[in-house]
Amino acid sequence: MRRFLSLIFACLIVSFAEAQEINIGAIIDRYDASFNMVSQTTGTYKVNMRVSVLSKDAADEAMFLVYQDGFKSLSSFSGVLESGGKVIKKYKMSDLKSVSVGEGGITDATVSYLEPVAPVPYVVEYTYEVSYKNGFISFPTFIPVTEPGVILSSASYTLTVPPGTELMYKSSMEPEKETGAKADIYKWKAPTFPGYVYEHMMPSIYERVPYLYVGPKSFTYARTQGEQTDWQAAGMWLYGLQKDVCTVPDELRAKVQEMTSGVSSDRQKIKILYEYLRQNTRYVSIQLGIGGLRPFPVEMVMKSGFGDCKALSVYMQALLAAADIHSEYLIVNTGRRSLLKDYYSVGQMDHAMLCVPMQKDTLWIECTNPRLPLGYRHDNIAGHEVLLIGENGGQKVRVRPYPDSLRRSVESVEVTLNADGSAHCVGSRHLVLDDAEAYVGFSALTEKTKFNAIMGANSLTPDNFKIVSVTDNFEDWANMSDGEEYIPETEIRYEFDAANYAKVSGDRIFLDLNPFAKQVRADRKQRVNDYVRSRRVIIEDVVSLTLPEGYTVESLPASATISSPFGTLQTEVTFAYGKIDVVQTLTMIPGRFTKEEYDLYRTFAKDVTKAYSTRVVLRRE
Repeated sequence: MRRFLSLIFACLIVSFAEAQEINIGAIIDRYDASFNMVSQTTGTYKVNMRVSVLSKDAADEAMFLVYQDGFKSLSSFSGVLESGGKVIKKYKMSDLKSVSVGEGGITDATVSYLEPVAPVPYVVEYTYEVSYKNGFISFPTFIPVTEPGVILSSASYTLTVPPGTELMYKSSMEPEKETGAKADIYKWKAPTFPGYVYEHMMPSIYERVPYLYVGPKSFTYARTQGEQTDWQAAGMWLYGLQKDVCTVPDELRAKVQEMTSGVSSDRQKIKILYEYLRQNTRYVSIQLGIGGLRPFPVEMVMKSGFGDCKALSVYMQALLAAADIHSEYLIVNTGRRSLLKDYYSVGQMDHAMLCVPMQKDTLWIECTNPRLPLGYRHDNIAGHEVLLIGENGGQKVRVRPYPDSLRRSVESVEVTLNADGSAHCVGSRHLVLDDAEAYVGFSALTEKTKFNAIMGANSLTPDNFKIVSVTDNFEDWANMSDGEEYIPETEIRYEFDAANYAKVSGDRIFLDLNPFAKQVRADRKQRVNDYVRSRRVIIEDVVSLTLPEGYTVESLPASATISSPFGTLQTEVTFAYGKIDVVQTLTMIPGRFTKEEYDLYRTFAKDVTKAYSTRVVLRRE
């Protein structure tokens, strides 16, 4: 009877999902997880889950995967595969495969996994247990739905801790709590979830899916004790992990003093040392030691020439210290601009960097990718909250973002049109900030990669394409005055021939006003999620077209402006002395817009596309 009611309930969820135009790929019929904290250093995580796979595209939902390292290991596992209402396969521990997760790096971590294969629809059920040792900063995260098109029917998470254990948690659900003499028990029950649709520029899925982050306020981890009652306390523990690894070897100190001898400017010294880091180290992922949180010693990086983000940041810190320049170690979540409010676990960070307080500003240094321009706050840190780690603990600060007004890319093309519709084009692309970031090292790319970068979104069929020049200011930071804003920019000049630039019919030539324009994306007829643009974008196209001898303009669009809450397109068109000049400036406005406003957005996108492709007609005189 219970199975029959569950089937009816699942059908109701599917009907609701279909009403929202969600393509259902899988149903999580059951996801029950529990963690039992036996002591400050040991615990057991148990999971029972049952998943119905309805589509081949959702096969990943049936995959079993468990991460293991020096702190946790899979202690038991069993599974069942059902198809057509019958059990066709039973799984045990020996059926699992294991791989190291540190490809190209150094790690003690492995992943055990299983990929069941069966004709859809099919059902898998797993029951497994993971044993924890050596302590924990946080308990297992609970996010039962992470992919679009997945329905959640039933899910719960039960946490059992010694009585009086203080917790911190961040969740979309409120727990039920039972207090006893032997244990405190917390239970979170996830509501039925009808799935979600992935859309371009949608809000964070954490506005929709059930989630739970939870951990102890005081912890023991790899024979160290710490607290995460606030960011200062969490940073104090991290600072304690670094004290024994930051010693500057005499050999390195002598090398730094030799390189910076006679250099009076701190800016020049930093540039010299950053270049030394670039030439003498490389990034390698390292997941060893205290959960991958303690950096390798400076001396080890000096001898080996490699390190992860933590080790390379500490190594650069040592180089600066040897030059009497103070710097601060920091950690950041590169994917999320704001840290979880009132949740002070360092486990939500995924990257380490360095900063140098200057007289009028702060220099943020990326040590794992020193090919990035020194002085540039790259896209994974600009505007993000970070945690500075010092002897007084942790301090949360937000990295200053760049003004949106600076984000302006310009494409300028001079076109010499021939009477047969072919053309010779000489262009330049001027890019700044994160648009320029993708072009660091552009000259060293393959010719095909360069071609795709410049012409990939173009409707023309180029021939004889070549890069004429690449200029940038990526090395200019050290020559600027303290407090002067460094803005990375690059300009790429190119030229090509296009046999299909225009169409010829009798005495007339037909061509698009601006074939170099970037299209505004509006690929859905209806929107399911709100539309979110995080920052202003300005794209300017300048096309100067010289007419073939003996031709004049018969039809030319007038200058005009398209305006909407989503953005504007300004078009300026002039014709004089046998030349058409077109300047089109597209400005996309940041904001959050409801799904009901999407029709207006599609109208704007269509109007912009039409304005780019408006026909120009030339006539033989």
